Amino acid sequence: MSFTVGQVARLAGVTVRTLHHYDEIGLLSPRERTPAGYRRYSDDDITRLQQILLYRELGFPLEEIAAILDRPGADHLDHLRRQHRLLTAKAERISQVIAAVERAINARTTGISLTAEERLEVFGSLRPEDYDAEVERRWGHTPSTPRARSASPPTPSRTGCCSPRRPRPSTTS
Repeated sequence: MSFTVGQVARLAGVTVRTLHHYDEIGLLSPRERTPAGYRRYSDDDITRLQQILLYRELGFPLEEIAAILDRPGADHLDHLRRQHRLLTAKAERISQVIAAVERAINARTTGISLTAEERLEVFGSLRPEDYDAEVERRWGHTPSTPRARSASPPTPSRTGCCSPRRPRPSTTS
């Protein structure tokens, strides 16, 4: 059985343009084309799209997803297990943040004043080394190997959640 690009877009909750883009960059090229050139997606193509969307959900950039999925010996089950571990860790972190928000709501509604430590404890588990791989991927160095001073500053990713703030324009003349 095969699916049209429109059917796949609806099933996956993505746009047809997204699927066309994935094809253009070689991330997901359907195995079939009709005589008129229309894309037809096989079950294997749907499986690859599932992998792509799961890695996107985890915040991986398309280039990294392509590298992961195209590694020799890449196994679908290994990907699912890895994604499960990553999603479970993400869910645990979100649960901690939700609990902190609930404590703050409870404190506010009951008139209890939380200390600075209590309000910020959920964020205190930051381990900068956990982000070394992302820093290396985005900016070509890790904190232990600083960039040369003459290099231009990194350009934040449009999809990044932690982009540096841009300076506000001056309102004085």
